[in-house]
Amino acid sequence: MNNNPELSIILPVFNEKESIAIMINVLEFNIDFNHEIIVVYDKDDDNTIVEINKLQLKFSNIHLIKNAKIGAKNAFLTGLKHSKSDIILLTAVDEIFPITSYKKMFDLIKNQNYDLISGTRYAKGGKRYGGSLIGHSLSYLANKIIFYFTKFPLSDATTGVKMFKKEIMNNITLESKNIGWAFAFELSLKSYKNKNKISEIPLKSVDRLFGGNSSFKVGLWIIEYLKWFFWSFKNL
Repeated sequence: MNNNPELSIILPVFNEKESIAIMINVLEFNIDFNHEIIVVYDKDDDNTIVEINKLQLKFSNIHLIKNAKIGAKNAFLTGLKHSKSDIILLTAVDEIFPITSYKKMFDLIKNQNYDLISGTRYAKGGKRYGGSLIGHSLSYLANKIIFYFTKFPLSDATTGVKMFKKEIMNNITLESKNIGWAFAFELSLKSYKNKNKISEIPLKSVDRLFGGNSSFKVGLWIIEYLKWFFWSFKNL
C-alpha cells in the first residue's frame, strides 16, 4: 500500500470488465511518480471486481472500495474520503486517451499553484469522438453559451476529467442529483465562484472505446445539466 502518494486517482466504475485492465495498465505506464488508484464500485456483482482482484496482484497501489451509496457522484465522494494525496484526479474508466495529459495537469497544480485543471474537448487541440450525438451537441452548445456570456474560463466545464487540490472541496458542497456526471459540471462552476485558480488543457476523448455500460439517459441528464447551466448565469 502506498502511504504517501502524490496523486490520488478516483475511478468510479460500473461493469467495466472490458476497460479497467487497459485503463490501469496505461496509467501505470504513463505516470512515473507516486500515485494511488481508487476504484469505487456500487454493487458486489459488478464485473469490474474480478479484474481488479487480478490487477492488485500486479500493482500494489490499487484500492478497491465499495460505494457508500450508488452512482458516480457518490463514488467520487467515497473515493475522496479514502484518498491519501492532497491532489486528486477524477476520470472515467473509458477515458484512455487523456492519460497522456495527466503529467502536464499535475505540473500545473504541483508547481504552478493552480487549484483545478480541467480537460477540454472543445478548445484548440481538443476533440470528442463517439458517444451520443444529442449529448455531444447539448454539451458543446451549453459550454459555448456559458463561456461567451459569463466569461467563465473553461470551454468544457462538463467534462469528467479533472485534477484539483483536495482542499478546494472544503468550500464546495455538491448539490447535484446523482445523475450521470453532472457533479463534475457543478464542481467546475463552484470552484470558479470560490475564486480558485483554474485552467484547462486540451485532450482527445473517445466515448466507450473499450466497452462497458454508459449511463447516459437523455431526459434526466438534460434536466440536471440545465439546472447548473442556469445556475451559472445567476451566480457567475
